[in-house]
Amino acid sequence: MSGMDTAAIADFFDDELAPMVRRMADRPRTGEDSAESEAREIRKMVWQGLIGLDALDASDTAELAELLGSVLYQGPLLDTITARELLPDNDIGEAPVALAVTDEPWSVQDDRITARRAFVGFAAEVDHFLVGGVDGGGLRLALVSAGHPSITMRRYEDTGRGEAYGVEFAGTPVTTCAGSSAEWEGALAKARVRQAAYLVGLAQAALDHAVDHAKTRRQFGQPIGKFQALAFRLSELSMHIDATRLLVRDRDAAAHAAANLAAASDLARTVTTQTMQIHGAAGMLTDNDAQLYYRRAAVEAVRLGTPSQLRRESSQTR
Repeated sequence: MSGMDTAAIADFFDDELAPMVRRMADRPRTGEDSAESEAREIRKMVWQGLIGLDALDASDTAELAELLGSVLYQGPLLDTITARELLPDNDIGEAPVALAVTDEPWSVQDDRITARRAFVGFAAEVDHFLVGGVDGGGLRLALVSAGHPSITMRRYEDTGRGEAYGVEFAGTPVTTCAGSSAEWEGALAKARVRQAAYLVGLAQAALDHAVDHAKTRRQFGQPIGKFQALAFRLSELSMHIDATRLLVRDRDAAAHAAANLAAASDLARTVTTQTMQIHGAAGMLTDNDAQLYYRRAAVEAVRLGTPSQLRRESSQTR
């Protein structure tokens, strides 16, 4: 993706759309209502807008992911990019795909999958699932159609209040098979780099939110940002964001993807926690984005492995 293309997507997430994108998956905890219908329309509009800007064919997907993280985008774009990397000869086209891959076992008989997968993002709004599991030959991957009646889904009421589902495949027909365990490992490394970049963007947006508050919240006749202790804290967070961004944007980032994602996960949790503290009690109100950054960081920081798992994996590959 060229700088011009990235700028076009940044312009797409303008001051009017960005606040809606941040909350387009933050629906009521139960039931369907007009708010959820509106959120679905926003998600559909955002998907069509990104497709129209050729986001699926981005050459710099880390830059794209950081931009998505800065607006708390929640949708299948990054999963779809990973699926297209794994299935370059399959005509997925612009259809959204959700990853449903773990090292848990599955069974495949007569080209039909039986498996359960947890925390599958946006399962109710994709056209395909890329399902993975292990058998005697290692990890295998298969593309299945999301519309098959053998698939059942249950939405989680998770911490982030996003679109995460438990999905069960009961003899679901396989559309096509993906590559080997080695190919998955390569695709996973790229996906982790993108997830790390997403978390850097999320952390930067949370810090910007904290800085804006520090400029406007006044105590003792002056903005709280002028107090030395808070100014130093904000500067330190900015330094850590810049350092982590350099790790994620390094040309060899994929070779150290697990370690970089662990660092980005810690960063996002730290920055969003500090943002909440700087806002005080007001940061916990539902109309304040501070709590939204905090909740999304809690979920996104463990999407492709917890920091402890990632560090253990990284130490074993050195």
